[in-house]
Amino acid sequence: MTSRMPAIVLSCQRYAPLAEHMIDAYDALWPDHPFVFRLPDGQAMRSVAVRHPGEIELLPTAEGEGRGRFRAAVLGLLEGLADDQWVYWCIDDKYPIWIDLDVARRVADAVLEQPADVAGVAITSGHGLPRNRGRGHGTSHRIAGLRFRAVGDYKRIWLHQFLRAKVLRRLFETFPEVVGSAKDMDALHAKAILPADHRRFMLDRTAVVFGESTHRGQLTANCAESLRRRRGVPEGFEISPKRLVIGRRPCWWRRIVAPWPLAGE
Repeated sequence: MTSRMPAIVLSCQRYAPLAEHMIDAYDALWPDHPFVFRLPDGQAMRSVAVRHPGEIELLPTAEGEGRGRFRAAVLGLLEGLADDQWVYWCIDDKYPIWIDLDVARRVADAVLEQPADVAGVAITSGHGLPRNRGRGHGTSHRIAGLRFRAVGDYKRIWLHQFLRAKVLRRLFETFPEVVGSAKDMDALHAKAILPADHRRFMLDRTAVVFGESTHRGQLTANCAESLRRRRGVPEGFEISPKRLVIGRRPCWWRRIVAPWPLAGE
């Protein structure tokens, strides 16, 4: 198993319960994961760190200075990391529901040996992405004996994935100091141009299924159910009837019939 890897968690003090829920899910599904989760320092996150000794690193960021400071928050969490350092990017609005452990472990080791221009590796499916988008889109690359498809832009950057620190740093440096809402970052990342040496790849099949934590500021029904099974639904959150799941766990007959699409962006 690879050495410990920084995991960059875009979160805030209000959403500390969701960040912890995401970490709990990784602990349950991937007990020997290599991640040390980097969270913004603050009272709520310190409580999370106490419950996860040795698994969390708290860093000062500008997220507490006002709403919409996503740029400063992410750049703060990247502080001290070299551009070519591999990190695991895992925002608090996603949490794993199922992981193919064999694939996850193999890829976590293999990313460390990738050439310098390979800068992003996701074990979520790249099916459904337009084949003509961006530089090199659609070309393939093999990692740990698995086939990955190139993504020529920042499409699906909000999914959890392995990235070199420079990918996040460069992307968020293009964002304004204050962003109106998290949703506004969708339009911002769609306009950003992926540099030639920031090549991203996505697996040609699904090896992880994610649940979305929130929808329009409310907990999704699936997240609320998962929270009830773990630490309970935190106070101050409304629950939406909407269920949001990204990806579909493979079945033997799907392997034969056709590749399965990713259910969401």
